[in-house]
Amino acid sequence: MHSASKRFLILSLILLPHCVGCQKEQTIRTYEVARTAPPTEPFPIDQLDHMLVAIVPQDKKAWFFKLVGKKPAIERLKPKFEQFISTVELADSSELTPTWKLPEGWSERGAAEMRAATLLIPDPGGELQLAVSSLPLSIEWEDFLVPNVNRWLDQLQCRDKKKQDILKLAQQIPTAAGESTLFHLAGIMKRRPMGRDPHAGLGIPPANSSPPASIARSPNANSELKYEKPADWQPGRMSSMRKAAFQLPGTPSAGEVVVSSWPLSGQMGDLEFNVDRWVRQELGGEPPTGKALEELTKSVQVDGLDGSYLELFSPAEASQQLAIIVTLVERQGQIWFFKMSGLREAVAGQRENYRDFLGSVRFQ
Repeated sequence: MHSASKRFLILSLILLPHCVGCQKEQTIRTYEVARTAPPTEPFPIDQLDHMLVAIVPQDKKAWFFKLVGKKPAIERLKPKFEQFISTVELADSSELTPTWKLPEGWSERGAAEMRAATLLIPDPGGELQLAVSSLPLSIEWEDFLVPNVNRWLDQLQCRDKKKQDILKLAQQIPTAAGESTLFHLAGIMKRRPMGRDPHAGLGIPPANSSPPASIARSPNANSELKYEKPADWQPGRMSSMRKAAFQLPGTPSAGEVVVSSWPLSGQMGDLEFNVDRWVRQELGGEPPTGKALEELTKSVQVDGLDGSYLELFSPAEASQQLAIIVTLVERQGQIWFFKMSGLREAVAGQRENYRDFLGSVRFQ
């Protein structure tokens, strides 16, 4: 993925079949019973709530532009929404709110609690509000997307989706700011839509706790470690969060190896937290805890430092068999992840190469 500070993501994913009224086809049986209540009328599709969300990453922060309305209004406003997002410009500092050009008729109300700005949008069905807000960006970009998208699905009373399903439904769309990704969400908004803690699953403390420690990064990612790459590993997708990345041999979906590091403070330094998010979000299973987790965790050394080595797999009944092999090492207040993930067969076939790679790592 491109550098997060140069990449715009527009989230607008059509999920109606997963949210309202669609179930797996079943055998039809006919019964005659006395009617005790009038038949339920089908929910009018035009009364469904639709949500457009654009995420603009900047350094260690992500900016959210969120618009919610009934289906007809969102269909009318979607072209202007996309036009508006294409005008967003990031400030020199992530502490400053981005700037933008308002479409004709739109107005700005300014900052409010939990909002950097509120934009007022006229529409024949009634005025809508576009909320501008932000959250710290302290984990991998794709991992950051999953809890946010699922939080919005929860607001729309839709079931969660797995990481791979969210990423598969992403559409790549060119904009003036570079390539963007488009999704669409639909459902029935809760009366009190906040629901889940927006910090949950993002590797940062909740809003009412002390702020996370800053993340020290080198301007040259390769200056922090040296290694010998297996011959059949190809260069992978780099980002501002990755120290190194490789593509496993085979198809693009076979898998990848990613090296990253984060402060030990907060949840990212907790083994159980990391295993929980990897298993739930990527493998679609129930994460091991307690003694089961202890038995899965093996001791390993990386450049003379003690680390933890785990192999995690999708449940046997999963339609797609995936695997994660990961090593966690603590060094100078940071937690380092050496993570290989992808199709189970591909990951298992690269186990020895992974161990050789791990043995070649030298911290600088």
